[in-house]
Amino acid sequence: MRSYMRLGEVPRKRHMRVERDGRPVFEELFGREGFSGPSSLLYHLGMPEAVHDVAPGPDDTAEREQQQVHGHAHLEAWRLGPEGDAVSGRRWLLVNDDVRIGVAVPAHAQQILYVNASADEVLFLHRGAGTLHSQFGRLPLREGDYAVVPRGTIHRLELDDPSTSRLLVVECAGIVDSPDRYRARNGQLTEFAPYSERDVRAPVELESGEGPAEVWMKRGGRVTRYCLDQHPFDVVGWDGTVYPCALSVHDFEPRAGRFHVPPPIHQVFQAPNLVICNFVPRKVDWDPEAVALPYHHSNLDSDEVMYYAAGNYSARRGIQEGSITLHVGGVPHGPQPGALEASREAPRETDELAVMIDTFRPLHRTATARQVLDSRYPYSWHREAPRS
Repeated sequence: MRSYMRLGEVPRKRHMRVERDGRPVFEELFGREGFSGPSSLLYHLGMPEAVHDVAPGPDDTAEREQQQVHGHAHLEAWRLGPEGDAVSGRRWLLVNDDVRIGVAVPAHAQQILYVNASADEVLFLHRGAGTLHSQFGRLPLREGDYAVVPRGTIHRLELDDPSTSRLLVVECAGIVDSPDRYRARNGQLTEFAPYSERDVRAPVELESGEGPAEVWMKRGGRVTRYCLDQHPFDVVGWDGTVYPCALSVHDFEPRAGRFHVPPPIHQVFQAPNLVICNFVPRKVDWDPEAVALPYHHSNLDSDEVMYYAAGNYSARRGIQEGSITLHVGGVPHGPQPGALEASREAPRETDELAVMIDTFRPLHRTATARQVLDSRYPYSWHREAPRS
């Protein structure tokens, strides 16, 4: 997904001695999969590992509920009010060993630098805009953007107006990338991919930082406070293919068919044991005999999560902007009663905007999810659904 990028001053060859104003410049390999995966090289004015204090910080655990039944769920996540900042205010709702899914509704601006050392992060800016500041530079973000932040990236998300912002947060234990089938043999996105390298935005300008700095590092659900001797935004240059990037959901080019096409056609990212798709405004199923709705299906090998961002989702009732549905593996789901009949007169296009996450291992609801659970949802396919 990320092309080779170069920003600032880098030496002619890797691993060669570099000085600035008579003092050494420190090279840091920012690499995945040991020394054999994708990487970037960063050049710091200060030694990046120099610290003068290491202390425990707050835990970031997501307590799993002991669920009594295996069934579909609707989480009214829009009911979650402002709390903390873009990091401390995250509320985890659905988790397993591969992914954690939650929302952040910040109450105030993020001040502390943060690094996730356990997971790549995908931040979907449902509401709001701002700038992601990191050792790789400044990355402007706007509403509707996915920001993909590789693990190990020290960053601060500066939102233009935290009080009106809302984020979907997805932590992935493995590398987040474009789907394999979208890439040519040399890694380039192909002609039939729904987005291209032109749509993927990289940091545009290096940051500057001086003096000591405090960084909150999360690893394995535990946060540690590192007080660095030198600010990590002292990078004078870097190059490589590992860095934070942004992709607007509005730059995703949808695919449609004469008859209904399955969700993989809407995939935007992949990660180990999960996929991320987005449903965007598009033409749908234009054959006169086509059913302009998803067909009933059983995801036998996966759980399906849908975050509803905007528009009208005609197959589902009782949800609204900010809702999250979980359709569990092994149990059929599809259009609710009345949707099929209504679709016969519906226009052959949709204005829906939603993010879907399919996981290939079961998800567990958290204690926070229980607080916003719509207990009626599993019965919403029943013609006489129980009233609350």
